[in-house]
Amino acid sequence: MLASFLPFIKLLWLPVASFLAGILNTIAGGGSFLSLPALISGTTIVGVGAVTAQATNTVALWPGQLTSLIAFRKQLRGYGWKLLPLAVASGLGGWVGGELLLHTGNQRFRQMLPWLLLFAALMFIASFPLGKWLATLSGGRRYEAALMIGMVMVSVYVGYFGAGGGFLVMSLLGICGVRDIHEMNALKVLTAAVSIGIPALTFILARRVAWTFCLEMAILAATGGYLAAHFSPRVNQRAMRWTVACIGLLTAGYFFLQNAMQTVYAR
Repeated sequence: MLASFLPFIKLLWLPVASFLAGILNTIAGGGSFLSLPALISGTTIVGVGAVTAQATNTVALWPGQLTSLIAFRKQLRGYGWKLLPLAVASGLGGWVGGELLLHTGNQRFRQMLPWLLLFAALMFIASFPLGKWLATLSGGRRYEAALMIGMVMVSVYVGYFGAGGGFLVMSLLGICGVRDIHEMNALKVLTAAVSIGIPALTFILARRVAWTFCLEMAILAATGGYLAAHFSPRVNQRAMRWTVACIGLLTAGYFFLQNAMQTVYAR
């Protein structure tokens, strides 16, 4: 009975995962936990090379970040040109991360993938206690220079992989003295739009995007991101982070198992 529905389930996996990824990226981050496996897994009808899958995932999810940025435009409007240095730092780091991905082989990235997923999932689990502790380190002061340097470093990771990057940005903002949660969320959306947008353009120019799947994912992720931006303040953040963390741990475990099986078969 289940076998007869399996092809239909596989067909729906990518669009559903893309829509939910757009929602997660806006509310809590971690949308790649859903969308990337739908592209990279060898058990789906949309299996593609690991690096191409990550590049396609980045390009497809970027419109969702852009629509979220539009939704936060009122909060960002008051900053004006003060946002430019932060945007430049995010773009520089994102470009470096994107270049690093393009110079990573498919097999190497596949081997790194479960570790990257595990790291991102652990970041979500640690987000509440670690975030509160990190917020005390600034002593009430704002460190603009440290924020710029730190944003470049965090954006390298975002441009290379991305999952969990939102929490890293929020933690960095807290360390550097940003206290208001609404300001944090607005700046997080801005930096994500830039640090993902620059490598997305890099991947397009390098012709490493599987457009057959990318356009479908982009439309659905953008729709999910825009809708989520309007009800995200009413969502229980703790419950969402634990949900995202569990998805990440399950996904990491799945790819750890796949890598182990491939190693056994290779022998």
